Amino acid sequence: FIHDTRQNLGVFGKNGAGKTTLIKMLTGILHPSSGFINVMGYTPYNLKPEFKSKIALFQGGKQNLVWDIPAIQSLELSRYIFGYSKQDFNHRLSSFAEALDLGDELNQPPRNMSLGQRSKMELIYSFIHLPKVVFLDEPTSGLDIITRSKFRDFINFCHTEYGICFVITSHNIKDITDCCKSCIVLEQGQIIYQGDKDFLLEKHQHEIITLRADSDCAAIEISNLYGGKVNGTQVTIESLGSNSNALICKIVSQYLIKDFKVAKKDDEEIIAEILNNA
Repeated sequence: FIHDTRQNLGVFGKNGAGKTTLIKMLTGILHPSSGFINVMGYTPYNLKPEFKSKIALFQGGKQNLVWDIPAIQSLELSRYIFGYSKQDFNHRLSSFAEALDLGDELNQPPRNMSLGQRSKMELIYSFIHLPKVVFLDEPTSGLDIITRSKFRDFINFCHTEYGICFVITSHNIKDITDCCKSCIVLEQGQIIYQGDKDFLLEKHQHEIITLRADSDCAAIEISNLYGGKVNGTQVTIESLGSNSNALICKIVSQYLIKDFKVAKKDDEEIIAEILNNA
């Protein structure tokens, strides 16, 4: 596949589909068994210093910070490794810390931090050198809903403010739907879709029509005619979005309907359906 680094890329797939393997090949950790990989003009597994300075890898739950010293000292070490100025370091650190709601935690050792605080600090450590591409492998694994939301806001901030391209694999679907315009879907190492994320979601979007008939008998008839599921007088029908209004009008003209509602499937349900049918 080919991807334009001006956009973030999300990678969907079930366990064992090859998401982490793909990330490891793109970062040079693994050598491909066939074919070739080119990332910004570099062959990743050659691990040239110029290439390594242009990428970053963040894996949820993996530790890079030194456990027993203040986090800011580990971040300072990154400055010496990548050779950027103290002024740039201070500016980036201030910007990142503000975006992630970090303050005194910078002066604490990781062993004294909560998982959420430590994960935020690890995220800063991973790309405070401002690489061109950041690979995020399950970045919000194990985090609470508020911290996950803060991570996603931070990713979007860094993409907009610094032009960083993020390649994201995650079982938390919102990590991808909130941060990425493009996506690929993997199944057993094969790409079964590559393209616009919104197009994929809209293509598989269905509306759920839930209605209540005036009798059990009418509910069964409606179900038999329109392929719904029955629970007493309640009928649930899946419909393509463009057909919902016409379908409701047709049912209402034939039966006495006490009430109805229409709801769209959420993104997580759609992706789960795509992966289950892959």
